[in-house]
Formats: sequence, structure tokens, C-alpha cells
Amino acid sequence: MVFSGIVLKFPYWIYWQICRLFNRLDGVVFYLDSEHDYAVIEYMLPYIKGDYKICVRNRKVARALWNVSFIQADAWPCCPSVLIMTRHAFHRFPIQAITKIGMRHGPYHFKKMISSKKYNAFDLYLFTSEKEVSIAAKTGVKSGLAGGYPRLDAFRDPRVIDLMHKLQRQEGMKADKQTILFTATWDQSGVSAIDKWIDHLAEQKEKYNVVVSLHPIMSQHYVDKARSVDGIYIAESHQLPAYMLLADVMVSDTSSVIAEFCALNKPIITFRVNPGPRLSEEIQLMIKDISLQIDGMDELCPALQKYLLQPDLKQKRRTFWNEVIFDDVHAVQGKRAADCINNFIAEQQK
Repeated sequence: MVFSGIVLKFPYWIYWQICRLFNRLDGVVFYLDSEHDYAVIEYMLPYIKGDYKICVRNRKVARALWNVSFIQADAWPCCPSVLIMTRHAFHRFPIQAITKIGMRHGPYHFKKMISSKKYNAFDLYLFTSEKEVSIAAKTGVKSGLAGGYPRLDAFRDPRVIDLMHKLQRQEGMKADKQTILFTATWDQSGVSAIDKWIDHLAEQKEKYNVVVSLHPIMSQHYVDKARSVDGIYIAESHQLPAYMLLADVMVSDTSSVIAEFCALNKPIITFRVNPGPRLSEEIQLMIKDISLQIDGMDELCPALQKYLLQPDLKQKRRTFWNEVIFDDVHAVQGKRAADCINNFIAEQQK
């Protein structure tokens, strides 16, 4: 348990018990550690049976969620009887009597799985596919169930499609140029390639429509570098699904956003990185299998040319890995996840 959990445990326990005594528990609560977590649950919420509440880490996150998505959320503390979260934030809810349901905040496990104890601390944990449940079970996870990845439903959302068309018409976007989406995982992860392309954006904008998506906690100097380049487009978190629909090609490294773009079965180019200790062999194989890998920016144009000459290049491998990661990209993922949660809660309440 983190230090704050030790400090908070006793006063929170008293607060929660008082709420239970006076029948003031909040019932089903979705806890979001950041505003970015909302994208994971957004397309599941319409299928959740009964009332629920959204609770966020603090007022800053609540304001950000309202400013971007007009979602009303309460700042922690809250007192759930059933807690659903996309993080392992047990230190904020140190009550064994709370039913805890976990979900991935990104698709699949792009790093080696953490200790099974972390997953088994949940009464139910939704992995993104049957394959991932099987992998987790081999490490000792007993709480796993395949619940899909609700964020994929964004690609069918009329609002996202409408936003994509608006972005397509924004000033400077040229219909006769390919649109390339550059993205990177956190620079301090040890498996990011942002340093290989961040200083080359200005030259790329002359040949392509350039869109950049940065990890939510990317170091500020990389953010500043990207924002300083005139004529490129920065994909904010809520715009990313629309920009993925718009993009012709993604250029990345080991970011889990690759899996979402793979679900669209579009061309992917990745920079080779030195595999860190948390990058599993399976993920290394998957990235190599679904993308053309390069070492430097001088190889980008030849890789793009390969895709132009062979439009079906890597398509079959992307289809294969889509089934591994998501089971069925055509399913209504939000309903699938909600059904798992609804059924579990109903069983708990019998």
C-alpha cells in the first residue's frame, strides 16, 4: 500500500462505516484517476443497469472532465458499495467490504503483466480478450473475465465521425497529402522513440498532413517542441479517435495506441527500440508482425512507399492480432463490458 493509503485508511474507514450505518453509501461508483480514463468507460455507461455515480481523483480532474466532455463528476472521497475503476487505486478505497471491479485503461497488456495479487485484489477484472484472460490465468490471476475494450466503440460514434470530417476540413489540411499520425509512449518508459522524430516534424509537414499525439504524462519539453512547430496538428486526448479515423498511417513505437489503430486495419510504421525489462516477447512480436519497422527517419519514406505499392501489406497479420487483442473488433464492446458488470453485480446481490 502506498504511504497515502496508510494515512487515509482509518479516517476513510470511519467515514465509509458512518455512510453505511445511515444508508448513505453511493452504490455503484466509477472512479477515474484522470480525465483520460473517461474514454475507457464512456461507451459502456449507456448499458449499465441502475444508477451509478462518477467520482474522480480531485476537483482539478472534475473541472477538466466538465470542460472537455461536460460530464458531471464528484471529487473523491466517495463511499461506494460497488467500485469500478481503470487503475489500481486501492489506497483510496481501503475497505474490504467494497466490491471492486477493474478494467484496463489501455488495450491489452503492452508491458509484462504485474503481480497476480494486483489483479486478484479485484473481485472481478475485465481483460480485453479471451486470450488475455488465458495469459493472466497462467500467472495466477483468478478474477479475470473477457470484457472487450469499450473505447473501440468510438470509431462508430456519429459524433466522432462528425468531428473527423471537421478536422479534415480545418485550415491547412490538404486532401492531396497523406495524413500521418505520429504518437509515442511515455518518454521515460525506456521503450519510447519520440526522440527519433520530434525534431523532424517541420520537414515532414511539407510532404504530409502531420498529426501528433503525445502520452498524457510526456515530459514537458517534448510537448513544447511539438507545439512549437507551425503547420502541424496536435491531437488532444478527446480528439484522438477522430484523428485515427482520419489518418492514413500511424508512426509509433511501443504505445498501446497501436492496438486501437490496428483495429482499424490501417498501415502502421514503428521505430525499433531497445526492449526494456517490461516489454514482453509477445508484444515485441506483435508490433513487428503488424507494422513495418524502421530505425530512423530516413527510412520513413521508403516504408510509406511500400504500403502505397502494396495496399494489403500486413492486413492479414493485423486481422490475426485483432482477434488476439479484442476477440471481435466488430462487436459492441461497451455492451459486452457492461453485460459482464451487470451480471456480476446481480450475482453479488442475490
